Amino acid sequence: MQVRWEYLTPPDFEKLAREEKLCILPIGSLERHGEHMPFGTDALVAHEIACRAAQVEPCVVFPPYWFGQVHEAACFSGTVNFPADFTLKMLEMLLDQIASNGFEKILIVNGHGGNSGMLDYYIMSHSDRKVPYTLYTTFLMDGCWTETINHIWDNPDGGHADECETSMMMATVPGTVRLEYQRFAEPILPIHQLTALENVKTGMWWYDLYPEHVSGTPSAATQEKGEITLNAAAEELVKRIRAVKHDSITPKLQKAFHERHDRLGK
Repeated sequence: MQVRWEYLTPPDFEKLAREEKLCILPIGSLERHGEHMPFGTDALVAHEIACRAAQVEPCVVFPPYWFGQVHEAACFSGTVNFPADFTLKMLEMLLDQIASNGFEKILIVNGHGGNSGMLDYYIMSHSDRKVPYTLYTTFLMDGCWTETINHIWDNPDGGHADECETSMMMATVPGTVRLEYQRFAEPILPIHQLTALENVKTGMWWYDLYPEHVSGTPSAATQEKGEITLNAAAEELVKRIRAVKHDSITPKLQKAFHERHDRLGK
C-alpha cells in the first residue's frame, strides 16, 4: 500500500485521508552526527519507521521534516538552525496546511531528542488555538527497547550517532554511513565539565557532554541490527497510531476547553 504523501495520486490520497483521518509528520533536524553519519539521519529514520508502521495501520505519512530545534549544533557545518519563533511558526503553518487536506488528527513522530522540549512546549501552547484537528506527539525510541532488541548491542551505552542510531541509518538508506570516517576513540563517553552546576542547567549542557555530537561505539553498528531496530520501533509505533485513531476523549476535551475559554469574556 502506498502511504507516502509525495507518492500518492489525488484519488488515493483523498481516499486514505477520508477513511483514516490521520496524518503522521516525521520530524528531525539537519545536524552533525559525528564524522560518519548523514546530517539528515533523525528525520530520515523517523520517516522510515513511520512508513513501515503505516503499512500495518494505514494513514498518510508526510515527507521528512527537517526543521526542528537544533541550536546545540549551530556551531557545525551542515546545520540548519532557524530562530525559535520562526521554527515554531513554520511548524504551526505546516500543521494547518496538513489539516486543510481533510485530516482530523495529526501525529508528530519525533526522531530528534533535541526537539522534545520544543514539542512539549508547542503542544501545550497549541491549546491557545481553536483548530479543526487534534494534535499528538510521540518520541520514536521511547518504549521500543524490548527484549526483541536489547540483546543485539555490543555496547548499549550511547544515544547519539552511536551503535544503535548508526545501525538504523545503515538500514534506512544503505550506503550513506561512512564508518571509515569515524576517528574518535571508542567508547565515546560524555565529558561532564559542568559537574559543579549540580541541578542547574545551561544552554551548553549538550555541547559539554558531546562536543563532537557522537557517543557510544558506532563501529559496532551493522545493517542487520538496524533492520531489527527499525522493525521493533515500527511495531511500537503501530500501537501508538491505533491509540490515536481510537482516541475520542482528547477531541471532546479540546472542544470543551475552547467552549469554556470562549465564555470567559461573556
